[in-house]
Amino acid sequence: MINRRRLLALLLGGAALGGALARSAAPALAQGGAEYRLGVGDRIKIIVFGQSDLTGETEVDAAGKIIVGLIGEVAALGRTVVDVQGEIRQRLDKEYLVNPRVSVIIVAYRPITVLGYVRNPGRYAYSAGMDVRQAVGLAGGYDRRASSSSVTIFRDGKEMDAKPETTIQPGDTIQIPRSLF
Repeated sequence: MINRRRLLALLLGGAALGGALARSAAPALAQGGAEYRLGVGDRIKIIVFGQSDLTGETEVDAAGKIIVGLIGEVAALGRTVVDVQGEIRQRLDKEYLVNPRVSVIIVAYRPITVLGYVRNPGRYAYSAGMDVRQAVGLAGGYDRRASSSSVTIFRDGKEMDAKPETTIQPGDTIQIPRSLF
């Protein structure tokens, strides 16, 4: 049988671990080393320690929001997991729980899209550190008419020229053009 002190120590240790997980789950993927910002299609897990009914996974919807038990919609688009975690904690503390322990972690990044002269154009799961060459590999490789030296990436409404070794980010659309020869 577990005593109360041991149980309290386990719960507090779990809360500290959850906070560390949330901090490590916000990788600096964006250009310039800024913290990762959530976008439509990112899948996150919300953990409210001691409240299994409030713990679960959700996806950032097309409106840029997530749904959290008891408090409803929370804006997530363009925010870090630490920002979202803080708002959930604050809203639960204000209305429903005393000093809630909340962690938010990224379970899956929003998918990438590979278009143009590849064998299987479409949407694919993103993996941290992925480059254009790996994304093309997921799409079945270059089509025989593809230009492997010139690539366009569409990110956050901007268009940029890229090379096969260019690192991509969650939500990127990679366009493989036709070779001129």
